[in-house]
Amino acid sequence: MHLDLEGTTALLFLKVSIDRHIILPNEHQTRLFTDEDHPLVSKSWLLKQLHSDEVQQRFKLPKLQAVLLLNRHVNSTDEASQYIASDEALSCDPKLMPNIEEGIQLVFDAIVSGETIAIYGDFDVDGISGAAILAETMNHIGASVITYIPHRINEGHSLNEDAITYLNSKQAKLIITVDCGTTAYKEVSFAKDLGINVVVTDHHIANESMPEGVPVVNPGLTKSRYPFKHLTGAGVALKFCEALFDKYGEKMPDYLYILATLGTIADLGPLIGENRFIVKRGLELLKYTNHVGIKALAQKANCNLKTVSARDLSFTLIPRLNAAGRLDSAKISLDLLTTKDVGEAEALCNQLDQLNTNRRNLSTKAIQLANELVTENNLASNSAIFVYSPNWHPGVLGLIAGKLSEKYGIPGVAACQDGDNIRASARGPQGYEILQGLLDTQLDFLKIGGHSQAAGFTLQSSSIDIFEQQFLIAIGAQKAESLANKPIEYECEITLSDVNSDNIKFLKSMEPFGQGNPSPIFLSRQLQVYESRTVGKTDNHIKFIVEQDSNRFDAIGFGLGSRYHQLGNKIDAVFKLTENYWAGNITIQLQIIDFISV
Repeated sequence: MHLDLEGTTALLFLKVSIDRHIILPNEHQTRLFTDEDHPLVSKSWLLKQLHSDEVQQRFKLPKLQAVLLLNRHVNSTDEASQYIASDEALSCDPKLMPNIEEGIQLVFDAIVSGETIAIYGDFDVDGISGAAILAETMNHIGASVITYIPHRINEGHSLNEDAITYLNSKQAKLIITVDCGTTAYKEVSFAKDLGINVVVTDHHIANESMPEGVPVVNPGLTKSRYPFKHLTGAGVALKFCEALFDKYGEKMPDYLYILATLGTIADLGPLIGENRFIVKRGLELLKYTNHVGIKALAQKANCNLKTVSARDLSFTLIPRLNAAGRLDSAKISLDLLTTKDVGEAEALCNQLDQLNTNRRNLSTKAIQLANELVTENNLASNSAIFVYSPNWHPGVLGLIAGKLSEKYGIPGVAACQDGDNIRASARGPQGYEILQGLLDTQLDFLKIGGHSQAAGFTLQSSSIDIFEQQFLIAIGAQKAESLANKPIEYECEITLSDVNSDNIKFLKSMEPFGQGNPSPIFLSRQLQVYESRTVGKTDNHIKFIVEQDSNRFDAIGFGLGSRYHQLGNKIDAVFKLTENYWAGNITIQLQIIDFISV
């Protein structure tokens, strides 16, 4: 196996430009290309980390495989075995979750007393899937249960007094929150005053203060003994139900892992530790699932459950489930995840598909306007980007902010008018603390919530200018590195002969890939290019064949269609290795991230 790693400095990078100067830092060749006509032709390429031969040899594995493990902080053979297996050994004892026994007891007492239990979930996929987990569990053990998902536009995140009043009218005596409630001291107190008990299950930044007798089941609490701190709302709901089934002496049904998988991927839970176990099991169960709603949605989204990956879910099922909460009522998605009726499932899928189409159209126009505002006002030169349009739909604000953050490498905030107030969503790259940045403005938010990379808030319209000023100062003080010009990090240099069955099998064992466990990026040089062409409805992708020493593979470059004219006969490229399913055949292809002609 040829892996060109020895002696390579960890700071060695390839910067893409056009004048093709040859630079020899530390006697190692780096090509520097610049192009005045195409200043954003490509990014720099940087070796992620250099590992000594001695460290690599501890695994007794081929060098490529050892490097990939070390880059994921897997440092011993025992850790490697656990990482590859990702089995029950990664699953933590739910009894270690703070306040879970008190919460389970309240549920048990309500069931014994024949009282109605209300499941109150957030309107994103994490909250919806977590609410489905709890609702299915309550039905399984014979509880009287109702569900409630707040309307994004009319009610906003978390508990609210009108919803609690409604649940009180339905004789609910216990409310269990999912993916929300941590900061809802006032609303929880209101429920208690009505004689309603509350159990908060959440994973967001924790408010340590709650009315007496209200258990907060959250692995992020200061005194939490729970070993894994990165569960999403659906993950916390899953552990709560695991403990509840244990109290009844039953094994938790496996299909609940599928629902937790949707929430974990949708909320960008890092795919390490227990999250990795949850998602790996959920993906395996999806291959054979008889879940009526998920099968119907997969068919509508052209998603093959037999070969589905975490990435597939994030581009097919999850956007459709999210569309309901963005533009209508998220209850549509919850009903789909809990229905047992095929006809109802098909009707709900049709609704979701139409909502997703509408969402896509709205977000496309809004993002185009947002980018125009950034360009016209030179907003990308600030520490963060703040854009406002009175007519934007509140349901697409998070999408706008996320796209701006992704494109410019700094936090993005998108806002619209909401009566006399401003409603906004904020997103940021890793390295920023978005919620803390908002709180550091020290403004009087009418509503606020979120976590390190995503948050939302409502503010009086009169405060919009001072907010922008204070937020730029607060984010600037964090001194986080902008990702706009951050190099593409590759894990090692390989030749196409390294793309063999043993290494492909090893890569498969590393799945699921996603947040916290990224799909590896490789560098290969001197690849011969054949049969290049643009593909896609707008010719926005490029497709070609690469060859090196008689090894041939298909290659696809998503979003690189505008660079087709730069594709020469030979290229150096950074890429991921992916499986392509077509006409019943599975082939390996290179998913090109960036390239230079050589």
